[in-house]
Formats: sequence, structure tokens, C-alpha cells
Amino acid sequence: MADEEFRFTGMAPSYAYLMLLVVDEPGLSQNELSTKINLKPSTLTRFFDKLVQRGMVNRVQNGREINIYATDKGHKTRILIESALNNLHKKYSLILGEDFAAQLTADINKATNFMNA
Repeated sequence: MADEEFRFTGMAPSYAYLMLLVVDEPGLSQNELSTKINLKPSTLTRFFDKLVQRGMVNRVQNGREINIYATDKGHKTRILIESALNNLHKKYSLILGEDFAAQLTADINKATNFMNA
């Protein structure tokens, strides 16, 4: 369902989530981003290779650390990503019911924040 809703963005949901983090928290290191989305650094490197090729992010070497910044093109994807998220929420709300979907979303956000603390 998520892949279907995100198709028009040209990104898989995992890339879209990563882009939201990069836009919202510019300059995070690849290690910090790896921790936030619970992906191995090597996997994240492949993600960023693709996003750099598409002109959506830039890597900036800062000593031993690599910091990630969204480009103007990357910032513009936020509107598309938010639209896809809203469409996905509407779709699973129809299936699960609005109350349950809202609780599920809150629980997932809470779990994500807990794991990243």
C-alpha cells in the first residue's frame, strides 16, 4: 500500500522518510541518520549514493564526518512526500477506521521516538 501511494514521488517510502529527516534536520552525519532510521551505515551509503545522483542531497566532508544536506530539489520533494503520507493515512484509515488508524500512527511515532532516544 505504501509503495503504491509513494510511486508518484519517484521514491520508495524508505527514501522519502530519509528525505524528510534530511530536510528537517540539515547537517546530520550519516552515522546520526543511520541511528535515527535504524539502518546499517553501508545501506545508508547506498541510499545516499542514489539521492546524490538524483540531485536531492549533498554530502559535505567535515573532518572524519560526512554531513548530509538537502538540495533545493530535495527540499521541493517535501510537498510530494507529505501528499503521499496524507494519501496513505486516508487509505489505511478507510480500512482500519479513523480512531484505530490515529492510535496506530501515534503508537508508531512513539515507538520510533523511544528507539531513537
